Amino acid sequence: MDERLLRFFVAVYEEKNLSRAAEKCFVSQPNISNGIKQLEESIGKTLFTRHKRGVEIKEEAHYLYPIAKRILSELKSIPEIFKQEEFRKKVVIGMADSLPQSFKSEFFKMTSTKIENIEWDVRNMHRDCDLNLLVREWKFEEHLFLPLWKEKYVLCVPDEHPLAEQEVIEIKELAGEPFIHCPPCEAHQQSLSILNQSGKKWNTVANCETKTEVLSMLMAGLGITFLPEEFVKPWSGFTIKNHDGPNSFREIGLSYSKDALENPAVKEIVEMFSVKFSM
Repeated sequence: MDERLLRFFVAVYEEKNLSRAAEKCFVSQPNISNGIKQLEESIGKTLFTRHKRGVEIKEEAHYLYPIAKRILSELKSIPEIFKQEEFRKKVVIGMADSLPQSFKSEFFKMTSTKIENIEWDVRNMHRDCDLNLLVREWKFEEHLFLPLWKEKYVLCVPDEHPLAEQEVIEIKELAGEPFIHCPPCEAHQQSLSILNQSGKKWNTVANCETKTEVLSMLMAGLGITFLPEEFVKPWSGFTIKNHDGPNSFREIGLSYSKDALENPAVKEIVEMFSVKFSM
């Protein structure tokens, strides 16, 4: 639809006269007449009946008028939208479950400090998101990974457990103690190997689907476990203990596809964190 024809139509509708409409649009009367004719032909309806004193408005014109006014108003506002300083850059970001709030809040705080006017669309992690904040092992196969933080796994012992009184726990002392497992966890095999290397066996009291479920059972005093340090810090009912075994870690960072870098805001975020964490 030609914007010019809509402007001609609105002028004729409001002035109810072709000559006055032509003056309002700064064109000749034949241009207005031809424009209205083109519009009527394109929609297959008669909008005005001409007579000596002006025009008579048909029912179809009454129906079209508010639509034409809205369209013209929206077209007029487009340049202003892109001139506004508050024009926002949209980024769809997926967030992995069980990430510590401290890491998530630090990410958004650092980003907003350096990059202005981002509109976040926050979802569960998914390959179609522009960015995903997650653990390295969870990234999608075709995605790139930018590490941001390294988080240590710590040994957590319920407050009422006898081992909670010790300064340092020897790994061999864990043999036979009730242990809470999280098979889907990225550090599950690392945790198993700590005791297995000593030739001892775990006394499994639970296998949990998520770290949150492991944490609930730990706080209930059902057994000991290994969990990410920042993840458990805000909670109580257990004690973090030093041990003489090897330490395990997980990397938290940004996962993204090459195509996502076509979004200028995503590219800016990746470049910002690449510089900051390479220093």
